[in-house]
Amino acid sequence: APRTAPSPRRRRLPPLRRIARTIELLARTLAARAGQVSELLRANAAIVERLPDPLLVLDGGRTLTRANAAASAAFGADLAAVLRHPILRGAIDAAWASRGIASVDLALAVPVARDLRAMVIYLDPALADGAQALVVLSDRTRERMVERMRADFAANASHELRTPLTSLI
Repeated sequence: APRTAPSPRRRRLPPLRRIARTIELLARTLAARAGQVSELLRANAAIVERLPDPLLVLDGGRTLTRANAAASAAFGADLAAVLRHPILRGAIDAAWASRGIASVDLALAVPVARDLRAMVIYLDPALADGAQALVVLSDRTRERMVERMRADFAANASHELRTPLTSLI
């Protein structure tokens, strides 16, 4: 008996083995990429944790989502109070409004008197975890103390030299 031609439907469908191999290849590729993403996320978290300056991460609602070890060590439970500081709040609002970077100097009296430089960096686009901004706090207390000591020394030296010079003149 003469052989009939395959139906048009059968000619269009690829063999199931080829589909299975393609699905398996896609699954392996996705697993490899998921592993790479996981490694990158762990590396990012390690970098943030090891930064020497306190770093705060804010979400789209401008609330604290996480802080690195330096921030926890420096401020402990007072992190929320630091974020409520009016000058820092103004910098956060400015960074959001400009979709850029805002820097301010602020003085904290509690828990320890500190002079800080705060840099608020708006992130566009947001990070995968919803982080919309970073707040980096640099402690400038020692630098300000050195500046004050230098100014005091110059003032005192000037005064001490002026008295003998006046008597000599």
